[in-house]
Amino acid sequence: MNEIDKIIEKYFDGETSLREEEILRNYFLKPDIEARHKMYVPMFAFFTEERKVAEPPQKAKKKFPLYLWAGIAASILLLVCIKFAYTPADNVSSKSMVYIDGKKISDMQTINNQALISIENVSNVDEEILNSQIDILDSFTE
Repeated sequence: MNEIDKIIEKYFDGETSLREEEILRNYFLKPDIEARHKMYVPMFAFFTEERKVAEPPQKAKKKFPLYLWAGIAASILLLVCIKFAYTPADNVSSKSMVYIDGKKISDMQTINNQALISIENVSNVDEEILNSQIDILDSFTE
């Protein structure tokens, strides 16, 4: 019994290594196979074909190095900073406006008058509260 016969026997017992299975595949791909092994040719040819189908060729993945990503990010950040540095801030409205009772008022004189009236009302309310608290305290001392 030669080496191939031993490996075939081990193969059918499920005891072959990957290297031994590779030896069998290579043996059965050769044109000069012994007559007693010819019956195994279709089986090992099938395994070889299946292996080719099961393992599609892998394409090499292109790696994008970290320093390249860092350079791209720094460039984008630089462009954003330049845009904000040289864009005039004229978009900001310097015009004052308020909403009073649901009405939009942009006249500065009216806004100032309404603000003074509001301050006066708050002062009057504070004074009224203060006077009522003093009256309560006075009622305890009597």
